[in-house]
Amino acid sequence: MAMTIPQFADPLILLLISPVVLAGLYFVRKGISKPLVISRVIILSFLIIALASPFTIGTSTVRDEAPHITVLSDQTMSMDLFNMDTGQKIFEALKSKTPTKQSQFAGIKSPIGDEVVTASENNNIVLVSDGNSNYGKDLSDAISFVSNTGTRVFAVKQAPVHNDASVEIESAKNLIVGNENVFNIVVRQAGNETGYKLDVEIDGKNVRSEDFVQQERTKVIPISATFSALGTHNVKATITPGSEDRFNLNNVFYKSVYVVPKPKIFAVTDDTTSPLFTIANSLYDVKTANSVPDNVSEFKALIIDNKGAAQLSADTLRTYVGGGGGLVVVGGDSAYDKGIYNNSPVEAILPIISRAAEYKGGNNLVVIMDASGSTAGEDPTTKLSFIGLIDANAMNIVQNVARDTSLGVVAFGGTTAQTDLLKMGNDANKDVLNQFINDIGPKGGDNPTDLDNGLRAAEKMLNSVSGTKEVIVLSDGMMPPDGFSQIEQTVKELVNADIKIHFVQILLSYQAIKEPNKLYDDLAKAANGEAIVLNPDERASTLIENKPGESPAPTPAPTPEVNYEFPLTAVDSNHFITKYVNLTASVTGYNDVTPKLGADRLVATTRGKPILTTWGFGLGRVASFTTDNGGGLTMWAPAVYSGENSRLISGMINWAIGDPRPGEGVVIQADDIWAGTPGKVVVTSNTLPQVQLDKTSLDLSRTGPATYETTINPENDGFHDLSGYGIAVNYPLEYRDVGFNENLITAIESNGGRVYDEKEIESLLLVDIKEKAVRTVSEPESMKEPFLLAALILFLLEVIIRRMKDYRKERPVIEENPQRAAAPVGEPVAGGEAVQ
Repeated sequence: MAMTIPQFADPLILLLISPVVLAGLYFVRKGISKPLVISRVIILSFLIIALASPFTIGTSTVRDEAPHITVLSDQTMSMDLFNMDTGQKIFEALKSKTPTKQSQFAGIKSPIGDEVVTASENNNIVLVSDGNSNYGKDLSDAISFVSNTGTRVFAVKQAPVHNDASVEIESAKNLIVGNENVFNIVVRQAGNETGYKLDVEIDGKNVRSEDFVQQERTKVIPISATFSALGTHNVKATITPGSEDRFNLNNVFYKSVYVVPKPKIFAVTDDTTSPLFTIANSLYDVKTANSVPDNVSEFKALIIDNKGAAQLSADTLRTYVGGGGGLVVVGGDSAYDKGIYNNSPVEAILPIISRAAEYKGGNNLVVIMDASGSTAGEDPTTKLSFIGLIDANAMNIVQNVARDTSLGVVAFGGTTAQTDLLKMGNDANKDVLNQFINDIGPKGGDNPTDLDNGLRAAEKMLNSVSGTKEVIVLSDGMMPPDGFSQIEQTVKELVNADIKIHFVQILLSYQAIKEPNKLYDDLAKAANGEAIVLNPDERASTLIENKPGESPAPTPAPTPEVNYEFPLTAVDSNHFITKYVNLTASVTGYNDVTPKLGADRLVATTRGKPILTTWGFGLGRVASFTTDNGGGLTMWAPAVYSGENSRLISGMINWAIGDPRPGEGVVIQADDIWAGTPGKVVVTSNTLPQVQLDKTSLDLSRTGPATYETTINPENDGFHDLSGYGIAVNYPLEYRDVGFNENLITAIESNGGRVYDEKEIESLLLVDIKEKAVRTVSEPESMKEPFLLAALILFLLEVIIRRMKDYRKERPVIEENPQRAAAPVGEPVAGGEAVQ
């Protein structure tokens, strides 16, 4: 164990050691005993160190028997759907039992994250809210922040007493003439069922009128439209509920779009018959060549199709993208890891590193621990126990899993206990998991091996996330026949849900030939694998480094064989490119790359290999699409370029383009706004522009050589004109998200809190808070005593040594009679006596 170096409250006092040492040297030169001087110098130095008040920072665990609680009650307008007295009732129930205060916030905005941070002066917050934060600090970030400072956040999940439905239109603001555009009509409800009539108008003409019965909380209804005329176009969606609807103002939504000519893009490709080129050529004004021209400033985006690094001018690309251009680099058998991109100047512009990404357990991993009665077994020779070895393996996985993995632990045996999925990039989360594992143990021989409950708990945990999903089961392998068929069926259901399961059997003593228990191995085979058997000195962390039957990927990694298919999944489904894209395609090959720090991985294979990665570079945008163009000799990804999946390709290029409008003249940029929230207007012009809102001139502030800005806040909902550029104003944002936000549960439970139903809040809340009211406190611990004790011991030793020397000097020496000593035995000496 490393020694802790003390700190000093009064470090300047240590300077007194120097004159003490100098004085010691002086006395040695004067002839004073050198050991005595050294002893006194050391003693005085120890006393000076003690006088400087040395200390270390120690940690101690404190349990608060009367925890302080703040009941934070949301009284904003959206909470009108719930019982507004719930917060007051909780406060009244708690204030007589423990120190409790109440805090409320109200209005037309919901700054819930800000309020959580403000209320964190107490150690526990009970949040009574719908969780729909729309202003200020992100709520999840706020909960994580206060949790790291020792504050626990709890919440109440209320059932709405009223239902309400809201409507919203989602689409890009600037559209391209002649291209098919999709307007996503998003209808949200607070309850579980509502009926309504939907009417959609485009430029005053009704294009959709249909009745719906909605049972999901959120429903997306796509409406396609193609515009042939340039300029502003207006879209309006109206819902007419047939049942209870608390608010009327959120039943109408306005969307103003601006249609522009087809933007110019440049494709560097040798294949003008590929699906990639076919899509691009149908949507944009495309020019092609087999190399990058020296001047590409006139183009809104560049598409690089399967080109090696040596074929590309890094300087041209860097200047173009840094100045605001868009870049899409498509893979293939001559690009990325196959095109010598690694450590090249071209790679510096891209959001990826062109070498294989290490795969260490995927994005989401659940470790299931067997804590049934049979794991209490112990080897009498080695004193090893099953549960001890299972704990060691689980902790080893926690320690070695990749930092971008979310990991949870489930323990089964009579009852089921579990953690939340926690990000392993946070060392504090590792400590939480290790503590949970350390506390797990068999309760006795009667605990059944209820693996089915453990698997179901893992399934529920993984259902709430997207990306790669894996489970590692750590057990002694003892499977009772009763209920085996149900466990096997559960395993098959999880496998069908794309959850990879590894079954690991722990041995109590070393065996040269490792054979799993038959029933346990049968479960592994139901998961399309084999049970892995580990001797006591082996650890299951090998599973998160190299899978059974796989070897480490070389660099560069070989492209998978064409007869394999790799399904794609959206890693981030809220990005502009992937939002509302129903991705069902698979690829048969890809370029093996690693996303850079700060890049956004949007699409990957279900095994975690990146396919679409983006980032910003200077003023521009870069997308790395690491599979091919869908044609040619490789034909890795034809499915991505067909049907609904092709929206991923158009979305990717549109994102890279950004604003498709030409940069000449006066260019106005302004998004539609929510009532009560000022909107920002940015105008680009080489001369001072004159901009009017509904024929009223606006005052502009110059913010750059050719940019001007102002803010607008129209009073009336509907469509407005901004010098020919349309703007829509809608109901306040507070009324868009209605009902309880289920994401609040994940945010709280992943940070150690809990969300309660209204029925259990009063009976369980205080009990849980007291159980969790254990915190680690850092306090200074004095280190004076060791130095004082050392000085005292050294002084006593010096005194004892000096006293012993003085005693020897003072003791009298008795000399014998020389004659008596020399006389032979039996002969008389002087005095007449004989020597006997």
